[in-house]
Parts: sequence; structure tokens; C-alpha cells
Amino acid sequence: MFGAVIGDIIGSPYIEQKIDGTDWPLISAKISKQTEISVMTLAVAEAIMHAMPVCPDEGGNICEPGKFQSELIFWMKKFGQKIKNIRYGRKFYAWLHVKKSFPYESAGNGAVLRVSPVSFAFDNIMDVERFAELTARVTTKTDEAVKFARVMAGMIFLARMKKDKDEIKNYFQERAEINFSEISIEKIRPDFEFTTNPEKTISASLAAFLENENFEDTVRTAVSLGGQTTATASMSGALAEAYNGVRILTEVEAFARIHKRLKFTVEKFEQWKK
Repeated sequence: MFGAVIGDIIGSPYIEQKIDGTDWPLISAKISKQTEISVMTLAVAEAIMHAMPVCPDEGGNICEPGKFQSELIFWMKKFGQKIKNIRYGRKFYAWLHVKKSFPYESAGNGAVLRVSPVSFAFDNIMDVERFAELTARVTTKTDEAVKFARVMAGMIFLARMKKDKDEIKNYFQERAEINFSEISIEKIRPDFEFTTNPEKTISASLAAFLENENFEDTVRTAVSLGGQTTATASMSGALAEAYNGVRILTEVEAFARIHKRLKFTVEKFEQWKK
């Protein structure tokens, strides 16, 4: 789950920049930072931990979707209001600050970017997909955004289960209804630009994951495309962490750059998963 946060931090200095090559500092002491992706990802982690005890006699599964969504709204708003100097989209900022929040029309990346903790909370893909949808539905009424939140969570789960990369790619093609056979980093790179379209962002992130063998190279490749580098680095980082793990030094450097309340959530979630 922390891979999404690390990717976010790595991508933060390079938004809308085209970077030559992948030989650059992974985390910069001066300019690498958390963004809204890290904050909302860890809000979802908190919601999961608070909702899970609802049904301890059934393997720890969440019994009440309504309870889970209530926890989601509570923790997203709490972290969104408490942690300062974070930029949010206009509609999402309003959602965070009104007394009673409702889903709105949004086909952006937000629901996809915060979903990774769900992939580590369950041991079967049906629950992962079901609760990924719930994390999306609290803010969006757009079916396309919900679909891609489910797809992203499912891919991270398959990576966590160490499934073959071809199986992960095939899962994406089936669930997203996209022919991925012609997609590669080489073909994406020339025309890739800033986008909040989840299909384009996930496609780029998945290509980076499929074409590399470790976390660092995966995230560097995603960032080198330019565009919304926090998004592609976060998504590809979530996949690569689940599949390959992350070097301890990289984890430590990223951990130092998140809010102290978020540090507590990371540590608690790592213990909770065990």
C-alpha cells in the first residue's frame, strides 16, 4: 500500500515535465513531497482499519458497506481538512468541506488513485473489486471512474498474489475493455501529456510496470513520460510494490516526507495487515 505513496512523492517534482532518461535522484530532500494522493490513500487505509472489526467472526471481512462508506467519508474529510498545504480539485475540495457530502459527476483519476489499500485488505478478488467500488462511490457518480477504480484495485491484488504479468495484463484488458496488445512505453511517450483520464493514466502506469523488473525502474519510467507524474508514479508504484517490494532506503526517505499523522497510519496499517 505504501508503494502508491512513495510513487506520489517521487513524481511530485516533475509534473508536466519531460525528463530525459531515468538517471535522476529518486527522492529529493528539497522538493519531493506528499500530495493529495498520499493523503487520500491513507484516509482509505484508516477507513478500512476502522470498518474491519464490524465482522470479526467472518474472517475479518467488512459486513456493512454503509459502515465502510461512513468511515471513508469521515477519514477523507478529517485528513483533507487537517493536513494543510495540499491542493485539491475544485469539486473535491468542496466535497471535503461541506457538512453533508454527496457523490458528484467526475470522470477523473481521484477514485483510482486512492484505492490501493483495498488491494491489501482482502484475500479474494471479488471483495477487492466490491470494496474498491465503494471507495469510488463516495465521491463519484460516474460509472467509468468506478470501473477503473475496480480495475486498478484488482490489478494491484493480482500483483500482490504474484500472478504472472500476462495474467495481470489480460485482467486489465477484460475488465477495462481495452486492447492492450499495442500499448507500450515507446508508443505512449511521444504524445503523452497531462491528463486526469483514468484509462490513459492506468495504461501508462501498467506499461511501466510490465516493462520493468523492480520498483525503482518502474516508477522512474512512469515519471519519465511527463504529464501528471504523481498519478502515473503512484499507480505504477502501487503495482510494483505489490509485485517486487521496495528497497528499505527508499521507504525510509519517503516516510520522512509525509505528515506525522500519516506516518502513524502507515505504521498501523502495516501492523494491521499482519
